[in-house]
Amino acid sequence: MAQPASHLAPESGYRIHHYPATLIDTRVEGNAGRLTLRPVLPQDHLLLADLVAGLSPSARRNRFHGAVKLSFSRLQQMSCVDYQRQMALVVTACVDGTERLIADARYVVESDQQGAEFALMVDERWQRHGIGAWALRALERAASLAGLQRLHGEVLEDNAPMLGLMQRCTYALSADPDDNRLVRAQRRLDQATPEPARARRGLLSWLAPGLRGGTPAATR
Repeated sequence: MAQPASHLAPESGYRIHHYPATLIDTRVEGNAGRLTLRPVLPQDHLLLADLVAGLSPSARRNRFHGAVKLSFSRLQQMSCVDYQRQMALVVTACVDGTERLIADARYVVESDQQGAEFALMVDERWQRHGIGAWALRALERAASLAGLQRLHGEVLEDNAPMLGLMQRCTYALSADPDDNRLVRAQRRLDQATPEPARARRGLLSWLAPGLRGGTPAATR
């Protein structure tokens, strides 16, 4: 998925005014232990850099529609969102005692305030475990709570895994009229989406340093 074109740079002196903690969710993935899905934090830019750097050239092309090297300022933009015009969710895992990002799902609200363009990437080592669908459904819930009516994105026509995910998640697929390399995926949000798990007190305590500008400790 390409980066939404209208992604906005963070304002100078960025501060978190309202962290959407109700979007936090967890699941247990076999020997990997607990995975945490949460809204992105400003200090996640280095973790995002590691996630992107670990992508193969083909996976990076699928996500950004080209071979890109993200600048430090671009990574900061990706981690500093206002949770209103923009939403970004990440999935984290504890790998060798260190928190790692293994997925990123985000959207940018369009000017009509009715829809948003979304993008998704999953670490290739964690694909085929349902993580992409989990993150996408959470993004849909966030969009619905924000009053949006639709999500849409563009997928390269040879990105078979992403197109398969779109079909499983009931997105309508159509050819892009302006670029025959692309397939447009869209889903209306008037369909029921399962409610997320309520954020647990322990998770909020763990995230507290991040909300104050620190770094959450890795958990097993």
